[in-house]
Amino acid sequence: MQFNYSTLAASLALALTLTGCNDSDSNNNTVSGNTIKVIDGYLSQAEVCIDRNNNQSCDTGEALSTLTNAKGEITIPEADAKHPIIARAIAGKTTDSDKAGALGNSYELIAEAGSKVVTPFTTMAKVQQKTLDELATDLNLPSDVISGDYVAMKASEEKAKEAHLLARSVTTELAPSVKDNQAAALATTTQTIQTEINNQVNAGANLDDITIEVDDSGKASSATIIRSLDAYLKDGDSQFTSMNQYYALKEGIFKVKVSGDGELTVTNKSGATDTTQYSTDGNALVLTDGKNTERDTFIYITEDLSLSVTDQSDLTLWTKGSLTTSKTLTKAHFDGKTWYYLSDDAPKDSSKAQPMVAKMVFGQDKVTITEPYGKSPTDAMELPWEIKNDKLIVDFPEGEADFNVTLYLEDTNMMAVYNYSTTRMGVYDLLIKDKTMADTLYTTWKSVK
Repeated sequence: MQFNYSTLAASLALALTLTGCNDSDSNNNTVSGNTIKVIDGYLSQAEVCIDRNNNQSCDTGEALSTLTNAKGEITIPEADAKHPIIARAIAGKTTDSDKAGALGNSYELIAEAGSKVVTPFTTMAKVQQKTLDELATDLNLPSDVISGDYVAMKASEEKAKEAHLLARSVTTELAPSVKDNQAAALATTTQTIQTEINNQVNAGANLDDITIEVDDSGKASSATIIRSLDAYLKDGDSQFTSMNQYYALKEGIFKVKVSGDGELTVTNKSGATDTTQYSTDGNALVLTDGKNTERDTFIYITEDLSLSVTDQSDLTLWTKGSLTTSKTLTKAHFDGKTWYYLSDDAPKDSSKAQPMVAKMVFGQDKVTITEPYGKSPTDAMELPWEIKNDKLIVDFPEGEADFNVTLYLEDTNMMAVYNYSTTRMGVYDLLIKDKTMADTLYTTWKSVK
């Protein structure tokens, strides 16, 4: 987090791009037609498609030229009012008014022609081939709530808070494509989430502050929502480290403490401290020493794992947890799953990152690895893998360094792993579930100057 003032102008332009400041408000105001809202919370920078052939897919030529604005609004041309609407929430780009940062998983929502809203409820009704009235009965929620803007209704309708929590929680269970959702599985997961919501209501929880997560075993639990970057920074101490290999090895892990009077104190690996004034501007952390300013833009924010881009072309890994205490890795983390591995492939003496993404498809005892950027699919390798002493080990051919990582941070969308490979010792890398999020992080990291 060193100051580098020559890159400030470029970083400000990047911040505008990442935080969605240049959204489609002005464009929407010039288009005549029907205004709809895309809601989980209000989804900004979501893509909207007109499903003219009614095949539940966003086909070529069906996407509108603008994205949703900060209120989740977009105008549908009158000529397209007779068609269903598909909204695409894009990991790493679309933001939700419920929470800070961009979404960590991609999903699609759909609504019948003529609907004023596109929501998880209109999507569930479509997937399960039910009317919204029938779905409301199944969910024991008012029909007018799930068929409308339940976020706005919370001021006067208590059940709208339950509806909003359910909608927020269901989105992590939706497929990236509408037609890939399984009706029975979605209904079962929805019921699991509702049971936990009832538990939270009975416990007197503030439903606006939580989301419900369902793990791979089908168990539901509540997790706190981080509503803003400012709230994240003030919620206890943080740690961060660079994901650029050069800086990670040189600087190690930093500890961060903020105070109520707008001061941020960073402690380096040697125990030396540096205190600066800080403020937040949307998803950007603004630091100043009284003369100069640095701006770190957060792309993704959760309690366990957050990511920011600095003025120094640096992708930075943050956590409220610990970067020095490992967690247990199990075969269940990988067996039958696909992960996207993101790391800096630059030489250790180069401060300019060279991001690399590899697709890893895990079978029971073999993993197929493909580097999708700069190499052809024929370069895929099928290699043995195992979990040994809490490490994921992939056995590369003789003469190449084995893949050898331990889990340190984990949330529902990605893992941060410490690399014990001889060529990577001392560096944290990411394993990401969502391809679009991996693409976004790769592109952002690679393009920052």
